[in-house]
Amino acid sequence: MEFFRKAVKNFRYYLFLLIVAGASTVTQAKWLTIHNDFFQFDLDGNQIRTRSGCLCKFGEKYYWYGCDQAMTNQTCYSSTDLLHWTNHGNMLTATRGTNRMDVLYNDSTKKYVMVLKWETPGPEWCNRAIATSESPTGPFTKLFDSLVYGANTGDMSVFKDDDGKAYYCFEPWDNGKTSQVLTLMTWDYINLEKKIQTWPNPDREAECIMKNHGLYYFMTSGMMGIDPTETRYWTAPKIDGPWTTNLVSIIAPGDVNKKSWDTQVDFVFRFKGTEDTVQMYCGDRWKRLSSARNGDYVWLPITFTQKDSVVINYYQDWEVDPDRGVWRVIEDKRNLALNKTATASSTNGTNVANNVTSPSTWQNYMNTKWVSETSDPQWIMVDLGSPMPVNRVILKWDSSYAKSFKIQVSNDASGPWTDVFSTTKAGARSVTDETFNTVTTRYVRMYGTQRGNTANGYSLFDFLVLNDSITPSLVSNKTQQQISKSMLTCRNNKIWYTVNSGNPVKIDVMDYRGKVAAVLVNGFKQAGYYETVLPGTLAPGMYVIRMTAGAKRLTRLQVRL
Repeated sequence: MEFFRKAVKNFRYYLFLLIVAGASTVTQAKWLTIHNDFFQFDLDGNQIRTRSGCLCKFGEKYYWYGCDQAMTNQTCYSSTDLLHWTNHGNMLTATRGTNRMDVLYNDSTKKYVMVLKWETPGPEWCNRAIATSESPTGPFTKLFDSLVYGANTGDMSVFKDDDGKAYYCFEPWDNGKTSQVLTLMTWDYINLEKKIQTWPNPDREAECIMKNHGLYYFMTSGMMGIDPTETRYWTAPKIDGPWTTNLVSIIAPGDVNKKSWDTQVDFVFRFKGTEDTVQMYCGDRWKRLSSARNGDYVWLPITFTQKDSVVINYYQDWEVDPDRGVWRVIEDKRNLALNKTATASSTNGTNVANNVTSPSTWQNYMNTKWVSETSDPQWIMVDLGSPMPVNRVILKWDSSYAKSFKIQVSNDASGPWTDVFSTTKAGARSVTDETFNTVTTRYVRMYGTQRGNTANGYSLFDFLVLNDSITPSLVSNKTQQQISKSMLTCRNNKIWYTVNSGNPVKIDVMDYRGKVAAVLVNGFKQAGYYETVLPGTLAPGMYVIRMTAGAKRLTRLQVRL
């Protein structure tokens, strides 16, 4: 009997462990990573072409649609992580040209409906076209193209609301006159049912709709062809109004050109999670005002002020958890290679190996990189200082890149080396971001066997090593609204601070005698929201917390401990 009781007790204990383990597995976050300022490539090593397109999620996959450079083929790529894209080829061919394409899934007809501009002969040349498919990867069959309320159409997009209704927003081209129009589509998303709203603005284009916590935003860009332009918007509490009539500009701290970070607004994608909703601004970068800002597309998290104004800060590297609806910046503290010693098989001039482990952003990328001699093979290695768990490496390549290379680990600088990743299909100005099974290692290296540009050596901007088992700080819209009232906030010995544009940031603590008692932050920070904590070694009393960005003292805060 005693044996039986012990067996039952042990069974319950192990059952409890299994339940806990199962629960932790189910709730484990799946982060999606976005890298800006670099070109994106598909799994075949070809540059992604999705001009004037859209991002959709059907089932467990994300589908990225658009058009090629000639604007005749409608392209489609799919991914589960927004990093590794499978090219599904051409969905639909237009003999003259198309762009501004959207795809919706109709729950009633079980059809995928493509809506797009369709070029036709004539001075104002575009109709609204409809094509359908049984599959998100096509092929799509064109049903028709036609005028819209008797006029040609300029830029356009569609929006599917939470109730399943879809809306067509566009600018009619009527004898050289334009305006902005919002229209309800029919239940099957094929035709148009009725006009909802018209704005008589002749100088706006690139329309799209965003909905955030019940408030609708009709976003547009200036009518400047493919030049980057400031994004502005109208709002309404309901899709059928009343809509505001005065355009409001987005807030983009640090965007000195006021051109939406060198883009034209294309669409907004929503990650609606259990905790909050992350809205992602997606802009086409047709022209690049800065040589350091490469990449055809820019994806950035949108935040909101207390009065629902749209704020778009710039982040080169950030992540979103779509299930929870929260996001985070890839902060410097997550990079285990930061300021660690790097060595290489060869170097070229001042482009030494240690450049790849210095804290750099797009603002100084062009001046901090490693370049090797012009021969194969070549390698660059980071010494983490001691063996530690790692499971992810991020490499940011210059135009002289490694086409074929391996990522290897070892606990000895001379080897033997274990491969954790290899490829033969890398690309120029691209990002290699690979996750692998956690290994404990001291040395991590890139071993290149074939250069993509044989006229030059290997050239690498950044070499990041991470352990994603370590949980960094999170950012949600609710958190942002709590801390965005002030640039510097302190509650319960925890400090939140806002960086409006990329700068060296210093936060220190000064005691009542004017002596610096602690330095909390001292290094380069990208624009964003951050947190830190006061050290527990501070004695009770009054203190002043000071924050400096660049050469400018931004704010100070008095606290009592």
